Amino acid sequence: MFYTRNLIPAALLAMSCAPAMAGGPGAEQAIRERIAVMEQAWPKGDVGLIARGVYGQDAVIQGEGQKATIQSPEGVDEVVKHLVSENKSVKLDIHSIRKLGADSALSWVTWHVTPKAADQKPFDVKALFVWTRGKEGWRIRADMYTLGSM
Repeated sequence: MFYTRNLIPAALLAMSCAPAMAGGPGAEQAIRERIAVMEQAWPKGDVGLIARGVYGQDAVIQGEGQKATIQSPEGVDEVVKHLVSENKSVKLDIHSIRKLGADSALSWVTWHVTPKAADQKPFDVKALFVWTRGKEGWRIRADMYTLGSM
């Protein structure tokens, strides 16, 4: 009887925590998939897929050397269009993904960028992405970057 009395509350506690624990791996997998979508869309020049399929339209983008903070859907589109037009490929190394809540996470990445211009050398950019899950799935809501790798 003692065993059953203690087992029932423990089982109920474990079941109540299951949805929260189940969200962790799902978020990581979804974020990795979004980053893979960006890498695959880049050489095709698919600005729309990157700007709306990876970044949220309410994303805020700011980083080293950038004069103005991007805070509009048009701004996100323009930044992505400029980056895709100047660089033939990107490869993102994901250093970490951390859940912040049921529908939010952050990731640290290093972008390995290969410019289109023959006279420019490849370079690295480290970035912190803040992600949220909305109706459209997981999207980057904030992107802060600086030159260099992690």
